[in-house]
Amino acid sequence: MRVLIVPPNDLLRHPIPNRLYHIAKRLAEKYEIFLLSYINHPLAGNVRRGLKAVEVPIPNTIPVKDLSIYYTINAVQIYNAVNRVIKEEGADIVIHANILPSLIATKLAKKYGIPNIYDFLDYFPQSATAYYKHGGIVEAVVNAIVKQALLNSNAITTPCYTLKLLIHQITESVSIPIYVIPNGVDTDIFKPTDQELARKAIGLEDNYYLVLLYGSLDVWIDIVAILKTISKMRMHSDIRLLVVGFSHASYYYKVLLNYIRRFNLDKYVYLYPPQPYEKMPIFINASDVVIAPYAKILKNYGTPLKIAEALACGVPVITTAIAEFRLWYKQGVYLYNNSEELEKLLFLIMENKEEVRRVLVNYSQSFRRLFSWDRLAEKYQKVIESIIKR
Repeated sequence: MRVLIVPPNDLLRHPIPNRLYHIAKRLAEKYEIFLLSYINHPLAGNVRRGLKAVEVPIPNTIPVKDLSIYYTINAVQIYNAVNRVIKEEGADIVIHANILPSLIATKLAKKYGIPNIYDFLDYFPQSATAYYKHGGIVEAVVNAIVKQALLNSNAITTPCYTLKLLIHQITESVSIPIYVIPNGVDTDIFKPTDQELARKAIGLEDNYYLVLLYGSLDVWIDIVAILKTISKMRMHSDIRLLVVGFSHASYYYKVLLNYIRRFNLDKYVYLYPPQPYEKMPIFINASDVVIAPYAKILKNYGTPLKIAEALACGVPVITTAIAEFRLWYKQGVYLYNNSEELEKLLFLIMENKEEVRRVLVNYSQSFRRLFSWDRLAEKYQKVIESIIKR
C-alpha cells in the first residue's frame, strides 16, 4: 500500500519529532511512505531524522519567516506537489495533519477518489495563534479552513476525547468516523535513570529540589503561577526551576524573563535553550518533578507528550486540573486548580520524594508498554486498513 503523508511541519527537520513522525516511522515498516517535504519551512532546522520514506520536496517554495504566510504564498506549489504524487505515484491513501495543506490534500484526494485521514493532533485554531501577539483574526480564518478540511475527510484521528467531541459537533451531519489514539512515548530513550548522574551530566548539583518546565513556552502556558509559587516556597525550602525550551512568539519568552526578575529568582532559575530530543530524558531524570501549567483552553485538552515522557522516566507531573488527564494517567499526575493547590502539591511531593520516585519507577514499566509508539502505530494501522476496506 502507498501512503502519502502531508505533515504538520517539516517532519525530518523539525527540532522535536512529533506525533506523526513517530507513527510514520513505524508505518513505514509495512507500507510504502511518500512524505511531503516543506522546502524552506520557517521551523526547519539542521536536523535530518531517519525515516524510510520517499521524500517529496515542494519545488520553488518562497522562503519566508512567517508560518501562515509560508503556506499561503506557497499554496500553488503545495497543490502541485500533492497532485503529482497522487496522480503519478498512485497513492492509495492520504494522511494529513496541517491547516491549509490539509484542505488542499482533502480536495485532491476527493478529486482522485482515494480516501484521506485527518490526524487532528491539536486544536489548530488556537495553536496557530501562538505565533502572533493578536491572534483573533488568525483563529477565525484557521477555524474556517479546518472545518472544511474535517468535512472533506473520510476518517479523523485525534489524541483525546475532548477533541473527538468537538470534531463530532462539526462533522455529525456527514457521519465521519473519529478514532481516538493518544500521544505516546519513545520507549527506547525515555526510561528511568539515576538522578544524581543526570544532574551531573547537565552541570547541576544534587542538593536542592528541582522543578522542570520544558517544551513550548507560549501563551497556553501559565508561567506566572509557577514562578510566583516557587518564589513563595523559597522562604521555607531550597526549590529551584529548570527551564528548557523556547517560545514560538519570542515576546512570551521575554515575559518569562521579566517575571523571573520580578520575583527575584535570577539565581534560582536555570535557563537552557531547546535541546536535542534525544537529550531530554537526561533533563527529565535530573528533576524531582515536571510542571505543566497549562491554561484551560481547548488546545491543551489532549494527551501532552511531556506528561507521557515524564511518566515514562518515572518522574511525577504537576499539571492544571484538566478532566481529560484523569482518563489517561492513573498514577504520577497531580492536578491543581490554583496557586494554593500548586504549592501544597509541590510540598507534598517534596516531603515524599523517595517514595514517590520509587512507586513511579515501577509504574513506568507498564506505562511505557501501554503508551509506546509501537503499540499506538498498530492502532493507526488498523484505522488505515478499515478506511481502505470501506
